[in-house]
Amino acid sequence: MNRKVRILAIASLLLAAVAGCNHTPAVERDAIVSYGVGDYARAAAMLKAPAEKKDENYVLNNYRLGSCAIASGDLETSEHAFFNAYQVINSGDVNDPGRAFQATVVFEGIKVFKGEPFERAMAHYYLGMIYLLKNDYGNARAAFQNSLFQVREYAKKDDLDHYKAVESKFALGYFGLGFCNQRLNRSDLAQQNFELAQKYDPRLAKLIADVKRPGVNALIFVDAGRGPQKSPKGWYNEESVFGPTPAEAGGIPPMQAFVDGQPVTHQEPYDAVDTLALAQERSWQDIDTLRKVKAVVGTGAMAAGAGMTGYGASEHKDALMWAGVGTMLVGAALAASSQADLRYWELLPRTVYIVPATMAPGQHTVLVQAGSGRNELHTTVPPGQGDHVYYFRLH
Repeated sequence: MNRKVRILAIASLLLAAVAGCNHTPAVERDAIVSYGVGDYARAAAMLKAPAEKKDENYVLNNYRLGSCAIASGDLETSEHAFFNAYQVINSGDVNDPGRAFQATVVFEGIKVFKGEPFERAMAHYYLGMIYLLKNDYGNARAAFQNSLFQVREYAKKDDLDHYKAVESKFALGYFGLGFCNQRLNRSDLAQQNFELAQKYDPRLAKLIADVKRPGVNALIFVDAGRGPQKSPKGWYNEESVFGPTPAEAGGIPPMQAFVDGQPVTHQEPYDAVDTLALAQERSWQDIDTLRKVKAVVGTGAMAAGAGMTGYGASEHKDALMWAGVGTMLVGAALAASSQADLRYWELLPRTVYIVPATMAPGQHTVLVQAGSGRNELHTTVPPGQGDHVYYFRLH
């Protein structure tokens, strides 16, 4: 009998260890690798089929596809992908009661992924930037506006129950909104937006002053570095944590931009966001305390079951012993189901640089570099065509 008890106890521990595992499918994993080595077109091609599948990873795969497509120069595919994600993350009934219940009692990964608040804000930003690339200021303004949804402000560091909804502090979104309003001849609104952008990120003062200069007719957007990565935390991986922190990763390197060999930037810090910093702020995360509750309850049930099993075995009370084993199994299953959802947008950059420039009509070579990353393109600026917007991805 003791042998059976030992076997069942071991089985319950194994159940706690393996249940609720969270894996990225092979195709998506290979696409992420291709993106990491700069093969953006191949990565985008691999992600097209997964991005069409309307399952719990629909939004995440469209985030991924949007990142790969814009880096490869395929604006149409990128716009389509981010717009697909936009439609889902702005709908309120995606995680229907049945799916939400399954996520509560089984595993959170069943839920339709929308991303943490900072990931959703970045998705709206990218859609706005794509519209800027197409000189569509009206739709760009709407996308930037949607990046400025309310977030949670907690009363105390360790108190997750008491919070209030406050206006967004997403400076990058306010800058984009201000730029669009400026180009749409709403200087009053543009000034309000620029003031909020500078309030929440004083480093944007030089960027804002530059885009207001007469003659500026180009914006150079540069994604650089690697964004935050999500990893498990806790006995049963019931929590998740983003890393590295900005301190662990070090400072953001200065970026240099050149047009026809002449420097556009000097010593100004044109980095407009630090996604590593956003990921560390609780107001930019979804805090689900239910995982912790399930882990605690499950652990308690396993401890109680072990006590019942031991007592039943020592007193030769088979019914009590088997009841204890059953309690252990239930506790193990509950604790295992508390595993956090470890899905995240792996292709976000560490930072976004935005550089205003003045470019005369004609042929030009634009070169950008930051850290060890370097990229260039050849472009023709036609006369009288409004703003010329360029996008680069540096690793």
